[in-house]
Amino acid sequence: MKCDSLLIEDYVEGFLEANELEKLEAHLQTCKSCQNEYQQLRNEQQTLIAQLNTPIIKHSSQADLIMQLIQTNTKRKKVWHSLKISVISAVVLVLSFGLYYWNRMPSEVAQPIDEPAELIEPNSGDQEVLKTSEQNPSLDAPFLDVSIEQVVNDGENMDIEFRVKFNDENQRYYENLYSQMLTRYEYDEFLNPPIDKMEDFFFGEVRTNVHFALKNDAGELIAGHRLKEKPLINSSSSGRGTNVLGEMIYSVSVPSYTKSTVLEVFAMEKIVHNLNETQVNSQQPQPFQFENAEYTVDSIVIENNSLHIQISTEGEPKIRPMGWNIVIDNRLVVADRNSSKFDEKRTNNRTIYRAQFNDLQNIPNTFKIVPSTVKITEEIDPIRLKLN
Repeated sequence: MKCDSLLIEDYVEGFLEANELEKLEAHLQTCKSCQNEYQQLRNEQQTLIAQLNTPIIKHSSQADLIMQLIQTNTKRKKVWHSLKISVISAVVLVLSFGLYYWNRMPSEVAQPIDEPAELIEPNSGDQEVLKTSEQNPSLDAPFLDVSIEQVVNDGENMDIEFRVKFNDENQRYYENLYSQMLTRYEYDEFLNPPIDKMEDFFFGEVRTNVHFALKNDAGELIAGHRLKEKPLINSSSSGRGTNVLGEMIYSVSVPSYTKSTVLEVFAMEKIVHNLNETQVNSQQPQPFQFENAEYTVDSIVIENNSLHIQISTEGEPKIRPMGWNIVIDNRLVVADRNSSKFDEKRTNNRTIYRAQFNDLQNIPNTFKIVPSTVKITEEIDPIRLKLN
């Protein structure tokens, strides 16, 4: 294949389909120029994750306050919890005797709920699902809102900007998950990035995207992203984040002579957090279920003071993890993104994840695995936005 900067960009961002991925990876083995471009984009991506969402700093005091309150109020919460149990027990005892002598009817006492997690039993392995105050958003309807920001036509080029964000239901749900990501786990010096960057790190992992086509009044396909047909011209698009979780502003430019009049969205995509945890026994790892797909832990080894874990599944699931992290004694250990080499390969119709965890010299007897993020793509009835 020929060198293609657009394909390398999609490769870094995790947007390539299986057939494109295999061709590009084979090309990267022999092309020094594309290898250099890939490495440069990877470095830029790491920098972008830390810097893209700088506006969130204005909200960091709230997140820091949450972290501090949780740490400083732990003892107070335990005392209060014990006090609640004692008071409730006393009240229940009094009411039980009173009701017994009043009408000989048994009493039912509502038990206090003080834990955020609920254990469930999947087909194999123990899996823990963290409760949220919102129901998991449905995929039956479009989960993103798309709007045209501006169109600038200087007579030579038409520059188009459009905004992609969660709808209200999804926004509430994923903001709730983001808040839980900041308070769910313990972090220490082994974590990369360090704790003071975790807000930006988790914030920057959440993204929204669309598959779109630019057309003119005659219905001709001018350009687009993730097209199934060959367009009139090849164009590139770029995106930037905002201070709203998941919100992205994309830019695309086409020649003015194409007379593009419509941006047509035919698929929606989101990369989001998922707090499903699976307990793993490193001596006897068992297959586990994640979002209706079965995964296997193929290998767990220590090499060069790092823990290496390989996980695989059949085909390409609809709700697809972008990588895996692990939890050891409630401490989140984030996989090394660079050393994991994009984290994901496809071989013999299996999606294979290879994750490396630095500064771990021993294999823990038990640990939990949790997806770093998941990518969900849904085709929709086309949404047509006029460019005038």
